Amino acid sequence: MSWRSSHFSAWLSAAATRTRILLATTVAVAMLVSGMVLINAVVGDVADAASAPAVNVLANGGFETGFASFAGCGAVGTGWGCFSNGGGANYGFFDNNQPATVAEGGHSQSIEINTRGISGPSHDRYAGIYQTVRVVDWAEYTLALKGMIRTTVHTGDPWRYRVQVGWSQGATADWTKVTNWADVGWDTYYDRAAPGGFGTYITKFMAEAEYVTVYVRVWKKWGVPEETIDVTFDAITLTGRGAGFPVPTPTATATPIPGVIVLPTAAPTPMPTAVAAPVTVTQCAATERVVNGDFEKGFAKLTYGDVGNSWGHFVNGGRAAYGFYDEQWPPVIASGAHGQLIEINTKGMAAADGDRYAGIYQTITGLTKGTTYELTVKGMVRGTGGGPDAYRFQAQWGWNAGANADWTKATFSGLDLGSIYPRSEPGSLSTATVRFTAPDSTMTLFLRGWMKWGYTETEMDLNFDAISLRGCTTTTTQATHPTSPVVCTYAVKPGDYLGKIAANYGVSLAGLAAANSIWNYDHIYVGQLLTIPGCTTGGTVVYPPHPKPVPPPVAHRTHTVSRGESLSWIAAWYGVNMYDVARINGIPDLNHVCVGQQLIIP
Repeated sequence: MSWRSSHFSAWLSAAATRTRILLATTVAVAMLVSGMVLINAVVGDVADAASAPAVNVLANGGFETGFASFAGCGAVGTGWGCFSNGGGANYGFFDNNQPATVAEGGHSQSIEINTRGISGPSHDRYAGIYQTVRVVDWAEYTLALKGMIRTTVHTGDPWRYRVQVGWSQGATADWTKVTNWADVGWDTYYDRAAPGGFGTYITKFMAEAEYVTVYVRVWKKWGVPEETIDVTFDAITLTGRGAGFPVPTPTATATPIPGVIVLPTAAPTPMPTAVAAPVTVTQCAATERVVNGDFEKGFAKLTYGDVGNSWGHFVNGGRAAYGFYDEQWPPVIASGAHGQLIEINTKGMAAADGDRYAGIYQTITGLTKGTTYELTVKGMVRGTGGGPDAYRFQAQWGWNAGANADWTKATFSGLDLGSIYPRSEPGSLSTATVRFTAPDSTMTLFLRGWMKWGYTETEMDLNFDAISLRGCTTTTTQATHPTSPVVCTYAVKPGDYLGKIAANYGVSLAGLAAANSIWNYDHIYVGQLLTIPGCTTGGTVVYPPHPKPVPPPVAHRTHTVSRGESLSWIAAWYGVNMYDVARINGIPDLNHVCVGQQLIIP
């Protein structure tokens, strides 16, 4: 090889080495810059998340904003749902306002499971409440609650009663699908009539969807007869980032570097055109299945007194007296001139038994198995004595499949007939409505009174009238408005709260909140216009005109935008609607506010 050839080969080798070094340096710089962008984005995420204040996203966890009556349960805190697994047990849900069983404020939620009067009680009975809330995906939340367990039996397995919490990801609530039940560790059982102290439980979990459903349940393990467990819940909170806070996104941009391939971002999928939702209407106006439900067709004299024709009666004896009467006192009759009165009393007795029952029953035929039926009962609970318990007297309904008149085998649930009135000072008759699925073509319907405590010189009077059982039909029609959602609007009035509005319109609390971008159920204001999803009037879909913009009040708050803040974050901080802030401040782009900008807060 010549000198020139050797020198040229060496030069090529050196050039190749320099090229490799240059390429390696370029790649390293690109990786460093990309890493810096990623680090800045992550730091921005953490900073934004840290700046978002923790809020309680549960509604009415203190049970101070009211209760609603649920078929098969009883009085359940507004904003909550209820569940149980039936079987050989009785269930009750109550608005507890006795100071000794309230942790904070003036109300708490009580759940009762009992096996009184049941000859073959079932083990592993559950009853609980749940609530679906909107959260921030992949944010951490802290669940806290207070509670107390009371019972009538103080011997046996020291873990025979348990309280558990669980949660599921998504807006669908099904307690039977929950797999993460956790025991709260409350091991002290107080006497049912002698409350003790509240236990506290706190846990944390990560939200993995836009909605989370939280469950709290009571578990009675063993099928012991003549046993009652009462569990009181209060101060339930779920704190974390409010759903009004945006999920932080990186704002840094990188300058393209030669040799680094930048993959194109996929084009966003266009949102589908809004289509009117179908309108579903359920009517329960089929043939009446109860005979002599208004007690205008006469009475028969049976063992314990006068009972409406076509009805039977039952009691559980013991140290109590029972009476059945043809009631003709107008203040306690719903319609016509007659009603059924059932009495349980311990007048003149030296000692009395608790949990005394008396009721009526009728075998119903001509049903369609699997069809929904609606039971309607008008009635009133009156009485004297019985101690301080506001729920010492209760009305219940129950059923057996087939022509089975054994009331001890029936499945009973609470029948909400309102307050307990003085025996000689009746109030207003209440209407209780229950919908259920027919278990067979024939079933036996039971209505009973329950006097809980064994107090002497006590009397419970229970009036029934206008008992009706009719089949239900559901029809679905498609709204004709092709491009607008089915909506009505409602202006918030003094004294309103979100759960009350949802109940009045028959929509879910979570659905109402989602339709109005409300992340904190406790923050609505007078005059606020709410969209009611699926709202109809007289079966016709209503499309109200767009409301006129509300001018800002003369006296208002202002906020100066700081670095890292977004419009939704600011709105959530003040507990107001983001769209109201944008409208009042003339902001056309919800994603764009400037540092130092002065905003009017409605």
